[in-house]
Amino acid sequence: MKLSSIANINSGVYSSTISKGEVFYIQARDFDENRQLVNNLTPVLSYEENFEKHFLQPGDILIVAKGASFLTAVFDGSYSPAVASTVFLVIRINNKSIVDPQFVSWYLNQSSTQGYLLSLSRGTSIPSINKKMLMEIDVPVPPIEKQQLIIELMQLQQKDKILKRRIEELKEIQMNQIITHAINN
Repeated sequence: MKLSSIANINSGVYSSTISKGEVFYIQARDFDENRQLVNNLTPVLSYEENFEKHFLQPGDILIVAKGASFLTAVFDGSYSPAVASTVFLVIRINNKSIVDPQFVSWYLNQSSTQGYLLSLSRGTSIPSINKKMLMEIDVPVPPIEKQQLIIELMQLQQKDKILKRRIEELKEIQMNQIITHAINN
């Protein structure tokens, strides 16, 4: 199915930040390497009435629309009210009982889809995609149970990567302690 038939797509907003605001301003740098929002965000925008139509909802998919990769993340609602910056396009699934936002995000993050998006992109120094390009992307829509199984497998794979990384860090610490102990004795 075309993404346009299962979701609405909007641009992020541009606004000047302030030191103490009421609205969170989600930017690409606010995500870690696992595409999770960092824990220390503070609201940096003054409330404006025109922001209301742009307020993010849990399940909104944020896709980086400018840069070398068009990675996506699903907004979990942990920061509210929040708006996305203009570096993002915001995908809001129309019917979450038929299409899971996590599944769409997973699909858009696949290397084959990323390659296709890159082939559609415009710009020589900074590739970018727009709403019209994104609306034309074909997204497979298997039964919701299969989508949820894929999501579960993806989450297990992420946990596996994190655990492997932590094991390597601990091995390095242990080896450094052994070497330091050997030098000092």
